[in-house]
Amino acid sequence: RHRAFTCLVFNEEGQLLLAQRAPNKRLWDTHWDGTVASHPVQGQTQKEATEERLEEELGITPDQYSDLRVTDKFEYKRYYGNSGLEWEVCAVLKVTLEDTSLDPDEDEIAGMLWVDYEHLHDHPKWYRQLRLCPWFE
Repeated sequence: RHRAFTCLVFNEEGQLLLAQRAPNKRLWDTHWDGTVASHPVQGQTQKEATEERLEEELGITPDQYSDLRVTDKFEYKRYYGNSGLEWEVCAVLKVTLEDTSLDPDEDEIAGMLWVDYEHLHDHPKWYRQLRLCPWFE
């Protein structure tokens, strides 16, 4: 079991940015994620790790937002093919972009899609064809 985080990136209209994981990712390649997910390194806070991954994966810098915060935490355990077990205690962070300029890293992100969060929440079955990551289901 290890620490992880997922960050939900919103625009000022309340839309959530879904990010498709790149095909070269070891786990859940080409699945859609609730924007960024990763693991903090030893001694790093969830917020520090999130800021780092937002910039590395999407080119989002701290001057584009002012409200990065932890909103929840959950634990999940899931096997992935023959690659082993993911067992994570996952912090959920949320941020709203004041500037939605993005510069995605193709080694991390294969696609992006802004969706209405309320619609996604109210009609999750309508989004199943996207193959969502298990920590985002």
